[in-house]
Amino acid sequence: MKDYYSILEVTPMSTRDEIRRQYRKLAKQYHPDATNNDPYASAKFHDIKEAYETLTQPAKKEEWLRERWLRQVYNTGNGETAPLTPFSILEKVLKYERVVASMDVFRMDHFGVVTTVQKLLSAENLDCLSRFQEPDMNRTIIRHILMTLKPLPYKLTLPVINTLKQLAGSDAEAIGYIADFQRSHQKKQRAEQWTIPLVILATVLICAMIFLASRH
Repeated sequence: MKDYYSILEVTPMSTRDEIRRQYRKLAKQYHPDATNNDPYASAKFHDIKEAYETLTQPAKKEEWLRERWLRQVYNTGNGETAPLTPFSILEKVLKYERVVASMDVFRMDHFGVVTTVQKLLSAENLDCLSRFQEPDMNRTIIRHILMTLKPLPYKLTLPVINTLKQLAGSDAEAIGYIADFQRSHQKKQRAEQWTIPLVILATVLICAMIFLASRH
């Protein structure tokens, strides 16, 4: 949820005229024509326009205020002020990677992790990454998403892998990251599948040897 008051640099007490003046000031500063179509300025302009439309249309404002109030009641965090850019997406990816790294692997909610990662790779975020056309940033995001997926069973990662392939497009380096992850993860899973049967077999053999030795 975006904090429209902060985006427009106004307060809940600001009048409609004050909001309009502030919108005109910021829109003029960040308009694509004034910034040579800089994608980061365009993202900021998009949020400014969205904030103005929401705060000046009663129905939209009422709905936004209701959601904002619920977030405050349930303490689900402050509204966002930064525009949607590859940097803001990467920041969220890195933050969640740290969260997953701190989890107990044996008690981890695998489905919950996959669901959260899929939200990080939402259609809106993928569209943003495609629009900015920054392959280095996309590769970095792909690498850290793959790190987040490491503790999960391979089959659960497949929907995310397919989305990452979509993000990678024709980038050979990014495709290589994904292929390496799949190979190593499949190899690890095969090894884990044989671990328990081998332990059982070794235990049976040891017991048999002890039994035979005791008879002699």
